[in-house]
Parts: sequence; structure tokens; C-alpha cells
Amino acid sequence: MAENENSFMLCEECQVNEACYTISVMMGGQVTQRHLCADCMAKMNMSIATGNVKHLLSAILTAITGAEAPAADEPREDVICERCQTTLSQFTKSGRLGCPACYKAFQEQLTPMLQQIHGRVQHAGRKPLNTEAAQRQRFRHEELMRQMEQAVAVEDFETAAMLRDQLRALAEKEGED
Repeated sequence: MAENENSFMLCEECQVNEACYTISVMMGGQVTQRHLCADCMAKMNMSIATGNVKHLLSAILTAITGAEAPAADEPREDVICERCQTTLSQFTKSGRLGCPACYKAFQEQLTPMLQQIHGRVQHAGRKPLNTEAAQRQRFRHEELMRQMEQAVAVEDFETAAMLRDQLRALAEKEGED
């Protein structure tokens, strides 16, 4: 045996029971491990089964950020958002920020975490549509795509080609706008 039979590790979640499970989280090539007891592992499995991922997200955030619970005899200064008074430890436990100002207040802690999770710290998703016309145009594009896929599925290639041409014209119009 590699480990001493008399030594044991406490569960990192409850800090009471002996840890008998190890969960590995791999982010950006770096592996972080969490050691849990049977009770906490069962709670995590129940959270997954019921669709309540709040507990699971909290455990993963703790593993990623390396935020350990401070020892009882050593107080830890917590970062606080001036606008909503959310603390970094509250965010680490819940996985939710309190307001947009939290991004600035917790920037030092969030930047490496976002880099690990998403591979970047700048938003790269779709831009919100500001106008009703833009929303209608996106809906029209999605509807044409759906119709074209249906036409191809039933091998109605003439209709599919017509819809493809409409999509191209719509894309050209978007490019001009």
C-alpha cells in the first residue's frame, strides 16, 4: 500500500468525515482534485440527478479557484463588491455574482477562472439584438434554415435550393446593414 493505513484525509466539503472519493476536475490542462466523504458524494449525485447543479457548481468553483475554507483560528479578509455587498466567498459557494459591478470587484479572482473555463476572458458569443427589425431578421433566417433542412430531409432539392438562395440574399442584406 502506498499510503499509511492509519492516516486519513478529511472530506473537503464537510470537514467532518473521512474522504473516500476523489473527484478530478480538468481545466485547461490542469487537474484539480476534491476529496469527498460518502455522504457528500451522495449529496452531489442527488444534486445531479434532481437537476440542482448549484451544489455541484459550488464544489467545482472551489476546486478551480483553490479557495479553501479558512482555519477557525486564522481570519481571512474577503473581497466585497461595493455596489451589492456580495463577498467572494458567497460567490464561490453559490456560483452567482450579485450584480455587474461584481465583475470589476472580483476581477483579479475571475480572470484566471474565466481563462481556464472558456479559454478567453472576452465575450465571444452572439451579440444581443437591439432592434425589433434585427430580431425579425434573425427569426426569418432561422425559419428559412429549418425549412431548408426539412426540404433536404424529404429530398425536395428544388425547394431546398430556392430556400438556400433566399438565405444568401438575406445574408447579403445583413452585410449591407
